[in-house]
Amino acid sequence: MKSAALITLLLLFIFAGQVQAKTLIKVGGYEFPPYIEIVDSRASGLTVELISELNKIQSDYHFELVLTTPIRRFKDYQQGLFDAVFFEDPNWGWLQGNHKISNSPVIATDSEVFIALKQFAKSQAWFDNLDDKTLIGILGYHYQLANFENNPSILENEYKMTLLSSHKKSIELVLKKRSDMAIVTRSYLNQYLNKYPESKKKLLISERVAQTYKHQLLIRPTHQLNVNTLYKIVKKTLAQNTLATKLKILGLQQHDI
Repeated sequence: MKSAALITLLLLFIFAGQVQAKTLIKVGGYEFPPYIEIVDSRASGLTVELISELNKIQSDYHFELVLTTPIRRFKDYQQGLFDAVFFEDPNWGWLQGNHKISNSPVIATDSEVFIALKQFAKSQAWFDNLDDKTLIGILGYHYQLANFENNPSILENEYKMTLLSSHKKSIELVLKKRSDMAIVTRSYLNQYLNKYPESKKKLLISERVAQTYKHQLLIRPTHQLNVNTLYKIVKKTLAQNTLATKLKILGLQQHDI
């Protein structure tokens, strides 16, 4: 019995040593479907799947998701609550706030488009002039049409945007005729229409691109894991069949190394 207990204790020490040997990377994430979707404080989505696969494909680093919000993310980063962000663009407040952060080459591209009811939007010309139309956006997001401004007061007063926290609701309010248009992430729109195909015939999707997402990996410059190594690991992981298929279904374009 004593020898069995000693063996068990020894194995526990060995396991603990292996865990401690891994470098921890805390990845910040906020509501940004299909990358991160939060329901009852539980996250799912492409970023969550990527983190899971990263922890399987290598043994030097342990990636851990830390939830934040679009507005709180910069303060949380400054306070050291997380070290990295995936599928992010430096233009989304990181450069403007002079935050010290390293960014990788682009790993994938996505975009934002406008949607409207076909009942009112008879052609693509509908999207040429936004001045006389109501528009829904997401609270805390940086919109290119507003010079990447995310201040709610400015977006609401100067750009006449109604800001929500729910991407699904932004589409549904257009369907319910409670807003003329919404600005939507294309990959999430693809996911939504796959789930609710009956909505596709009701909506006109703009050919006009409101913003092209140049998704990158951001990480603290002083972290043990440098951005070049992170980039290589992530690119290798995204090339795996499961994730590569998921990106294709969502309409995301991968960039080669």
